[in-house]
Amino acid sequence: MESLPSRTPRQRAEYCRQRLSELGLDGYWVVSHANVRYLSGFTGGDSTLLVNRERSVLITDSRFEEQAQQEAAVDEIVCRRKGMAATVATLCRKMGLRRITVTARHVSHADWVTLTGELPAAKVEASAAGLADRMRMRKSREEAEAIVAATKAAEDGFRRFLGKVEAGRSEKWLAATLEWEMKAAGAEAAAFETICAVDERASLPHAVCTGRQLGAESTLLVDWGARLEGYHCDLTRVVGVSTMPPRIAELSQVVLEAQQAAFDRLKPGVPCCEVDQAARTVIARAGYGHHFGHSLGHGVGLEVHELPRLGAGEKEMLLPGMVVTVEPAVYLPGVGGVRVEDLVIVTESGHEVISSLDKLPCGDCGSS
Repeated sequence: MESLPSRTPRQRAEYCRQRLSELGLDGYWVVSHANVRYLSGFTGGDSTLLVNRERSVLITDSRFEEQAQQEAAVDEIVCRRKGMAATVATLCRKMGLRRITVTARHVSHADWVTLTGELPAAKVEASAAGLADRMRMRKSREEAEAIVAATKAAEDGFRRFLGKVEAGRSEKWLAATLEWEMKAAGAEAAAFETICAVDERASLPHAVCTGRQLGAESTLLVDWGARLEGYHCDLTRVVGVSTMPPRIAELSQVVLEAQQAAFDRLKPGVPCCEVDQAARTVIARAGYGHHFGHSLGHGVGLEVHELPRLGAGEKEMLLPGMVVTVEPAVYLPGVGGVRVEDLVIVTESGHEVISSLDKLPCGDCGSS
């Protein structure tokens, strides 16, 4: 991780301005909270950033004005008195911006109509993946360290949680307990709503926690993560209350073999789709190809799900500094499911697995 570059928000914004010039763009309206934080260092809400070839302007409101003055590494802070899109349009006219880009999935239709309506002489372009989204694919040393710290808090919390995985506990109780343990271990918050799925409910990839209780021979699929310093982690394990049922143990071995096949292919210069295919081939050969429907993994950082994506047809090349999940799975309706998810950082020579938990931990049987 020491080989990763160190980059401040100002350095990121400067690189963004260089890219604007290279692409013939005059300005970039940065809408998403994650991208605003990435390019300015500002952690508050309800704010956007306007970047042109010379300067960066943070647009916020009175609730965040003082915080912005303390945190934001920008050239100007504007406290808006009207709608966000209308304020951005006014600034674009003032700056003389003629060709402006915005990331399509981050801007609402209403704001798009306002912006384009107030800038009839400008060319406003909506891109599928904006400049900041693509910049965030490769982490700096500071970002990688934050993700490692979040992972440690998540794992420390999980180890304490294992001692409370016992018969009679409900999915809701277990999820709440794990989130508490992560915070006690130093996390700011859970990275997302924790999934705890008992027995056959684990065949639901995004199961919603219920009052379903663990039995003496139950298994529990746990998908959880922590947020720390704004950065996230994402992990999944299947826990046996006592011994693992034979069918779940069989599926676990298939999933672990698939994950290892992905690890063997995961290095710089390899297309993301090839890593996905390596794992998918193992699962298909075991006869479970139709029971692994989602992609193998995704980028993690200021958002739980970000670029790149390890999936079929994804031609993006892996590069040093990318942090991705590797989460092969098999889901059998009426039986249950197994997903093992770890975090990996791509290095100059290969990859490093950030997470360190046992692949198949036990609850109150005493193993961790």
